[in-house]
Amino acid sequence: MNLSVSGEDQQKQQRVRTVDFRLPRSFERSQLRGVEIILGSAMRPAGTLIGAALRRTVRIDVTGLDQLSWEAVLTDTSGHGLVLTFGLPPLGSRAVLFAPMEAALLMLDLRLGGTGVDDSYQEERQLTDLEQTLLAPIVADLAHQIATAISTQFPVSLERMHTEPSLEFIQGIPLQEMCVVVKMDAAIADTNPSTLTLVLPYSMLRPVVDLLSNRTTALPDVDDGFKQDLAERLLDVEVVARVRFRPTSISSQRLLELREGEVLNVGHRQGKPLSLMVDRVQVAQAVLGQSGSRVAAVIVEGEA
Repeated sequence: MNLSVSGEDQQKQQRVRTVDFRLPRSFERSQLRGVEIILGSAMRPAGTLIGAALRRTVRIDVTGLDQLSWEAVLTDTSGHGLVLTFGLPPLGSRAVLFAPMEAALLMLDLRLGGTGVDDSYQEERQLTDLEQTLLAPIVADLAHQIATAISTQFPVSLERMHTEPSLEFIQGIPLQEMCVVVKMDAAIADTNPSTLTLVLPYSMLRPVVDLLSNRTTALPDVDDGFKQDLAERLLDVEVVARVRFRPTSISSQRLLELREGEVLNVGHRQGKPLSLMVDRVQVAQAVLGQSGSRVAAVIVEGEA
């Protein structure tokens, strides 16, 4: 009797649990490594373009990737700033770029010809429409480079760029959808780096990650014939080899006084080996010799 009651109690304690048998909604760390490499390649040209617009040196580096639900992104990314959304068709959903208020005001001040907002200066307000209009083209350079980098693996185009007052106003990303959150350090001029945030929803990245994964697994299947052909092709590349004397110094006045027929002392002793250079790298040493009626360089030493 007691066993029967115990069984009934256990049945009452059971609860129905929903199981989702569809594709997983997050990526493995190994899969994200390919995404990180692609995005990292976009940072240097993006920094150059933004720096040209601000007339300052700008360096952007990817510092980390994480996976969070969109609801968690809204919770963790607090404060006001510049919010730029953009699409990458044929990929679905929309990507989000967020620059905190401190970075946004710094870029705005430099864009208008100022020297930069003081680090301690902060305002608890949203950017005005005019401020967003001035800043959007600057941050859009980063979005353009991200699209270009992804296009090297998966053909996409950059479309539907819009600014939003805050992250909460963004529509179209379900609260429970997993997102890849990319943190980037943006060092503008001599200021301390500011953290920019790029959010890429799972549904947007899935086709790109699948393609990268397929390419990765296909690499070990390359036959030996292909590898041999590739090695032979690499060894067939022509390079420019130069034989040169050791550099010497000469005054600008003496250089201007040089005339045809004058002798310039290069300070190189007779019989001393010359340098064999390939693309500014010394690969060997040689002495002057002769091959038939032509002057030749005779290698006297292997790699320098």
